[in-house]
Amino acid sequence: MNKKNFSVIKIAGGGIAGLSAAMYLQRKNFQVEVYEKEKKIGKSRHGDFEGIENWIFSSNNSNAFKKIGFNTDKISLSPVRQFVVHTATDKPFKVKCALPFFNLVKRGSNRGDLDSQLFEQCVKEGIIFNLGQQAPENCDIIATGTKKASAYISGLNFKTNSKNQIHLLLGSKFAPKGYAYMIIQDGQGTIATAFKKDFESKVNLLKNCIDEFSKLRIDIIDPKKFGSRGSFSLPFGFKYKKPFFVGEAGGFQDYLFGFGMKISMLSGLAAAMFIEDKGPAAKKLFRDLNKKRKISFINRILYERLSDNQMHSFAKRFSESDNSIELLSSAYEWNIKNLIRWSTFKSRYEIRTS
Repeated sequence: MNKKNFSVIKIAGGGIAGLSAAMYLQRKNFQVEVYEKEKKIGKSRHGDFEGIENWIFSSNNSNAFKKIGFNTDKISLSPVRQFVVHTATDKPFKVKCALPFFNLVKRGSNRGDLDSQLFEQCVKEGIIFNLGQQAPENCDIIATGTKKASAYISGLNFKTNSKNQIHLLLGSKFAPKGYAYMIIQDGQGTIATAFKKDFESKVNLLKNCIDEFSKLRIDIIDPKKFGSRGSFSLPFGFKYKKPFFVGEAGGFQDYLFGFGMKISMLSGLAAAMFIEDKGPAAKKLFRDLNKKRKISFINRILYERLSDNQMHSFAKRFSESDNSIELLSSAYEWNIKNLIRWSTFKSRYEIRTS
C-alpha cells in the first residue's frame, strides 16, 4: 500500500493503548514505529485471565476493536454472562445477565493471548516494531504504563481439569479495599487478589484466597505465582498536543475495579485521531473518557468506604436485579450528583490526582 503520509509516527510502549494507536494510524496510511523495552509484546504479562468490560461504554467490545481497525475474528473474546460471588459473611450466590458482563481474554506473549493476537495483526499491517529498545525522546505517543504503585495484584496461574467457571471473592480477609477472583477457562486457571496494600499487614492474602477456593475442590496443577501493580495517582489533566500520554501513562483506566482495557484502547484511538487531524472528534472522545474515569474515581472512593457487611449487601442486591449490567452502567453516568462528588473528593482523598 502506498503511503500518503510520509512522516513517521513514533510510539513508546507496545501495550494495548500503544498497539491501538499504531493500528489506527497505519490503516490511515501513516508509517508507524513502536518502541517496546521488552523483547516480546506481552512479555510483561503473565498469561493470566482478565476481562474487558461491557458496561462503561454504550458500544460493545467487538465494535471498539473494529473502530480501531482490528479484525475481531482473530481475537479470542469469551463472553461472560454469569459468575458466583463469595463473601466472608454468607453463602455464595450467582449473578446472571442475558448480555455479557465482560469478555474474557488472556494476557501475555503466547499465541492465543490478546497481546500476541493484536501484535500479529499490527505486523501484518506493516507496523515496524523495535523490540528490546528504549524509546527515543521525540515520540508522538507515550503508552509506557504506570511508574507509580498504590494497588497490587498477587496471583497464581495453574492448569486444571475443572470445568469453566468464574468466582468473585469480596472481603478484607481476601482483598482489602479491592476484590479477589478465580477464573477457569479451557483447562487454564487464575486465582488473584487485587488490593490496596497495607505495608504493616503480615496477612498472606493470596493464601487466604486459595484456601477459600479450595473448598470448591478445584484441582490446581503446575501452579505459578505472579504479581503486578497499578496506580490511582495518575494525572487527570490532558494536553491536546504531542506527545500524547495514553493508557496507564496518561491515567486512562477504570479506577473502581480495574476493568480499564477498553478505556486504555480508546485513549490510544483518540490520540491517533488527533494526529490524523480529526481534532473535534478526538476531543469529544477524550472528554467522554475523562468523564468515565472521573466517575470511576468517585466509585472507587465510595467502594473503599464499604464494610464487609455493606459489600455483601450491595453484591446481593446486584444479584437480585432484573438487569444487573444496566445497574452497573448507571454507576458510570455523569450527572449533577457525581459532579458535586468529584468537586468534593478530588483534592482530599488518599487516592488523589496529581
